[in-house]
Amino acid sequence: MFDTDEVIYAKENKIAFTAGLQKTESYATQQIIKFSRVITNVGGGLNASDGVFYCPEPGLYSFFVSIMTLANDAFAHIYKNDKSIVYVYTDRSGRKWKSGSNAVVLRLE
Repeated sequence: MFDTDEVIYAKENKIAFTAGLQKTESYATQQIIKFSRVITNVGGGLNASDGVFYCPEPGLYSFFVSIMTLANDAFAHIYKNDKSIVYVYTDRSGRKWKSGSNAVVLRLE
């Protein structure tokens, strides 16, 4: 069972963000995506101007990434510091529009 202090801590220190792009964008290889639309940024961890999430509190964090592309290959990675942890890939074959998604849970400090 949970200790009461742990449950209170979890309720008081909520951190979450949802961000995306408002229009079709093209990116160079290994370019950080700078989100043009921030829907939620509870706890202030996402710096939309540089596209980086800075961990405000140690803990477990869930990250989800989705991409959609038209007629091109596309990769999107989730990095922890300088290391790619998971990625999403779409290729040129098949239908016009392709999409993909991936998720990861990371311990951050």
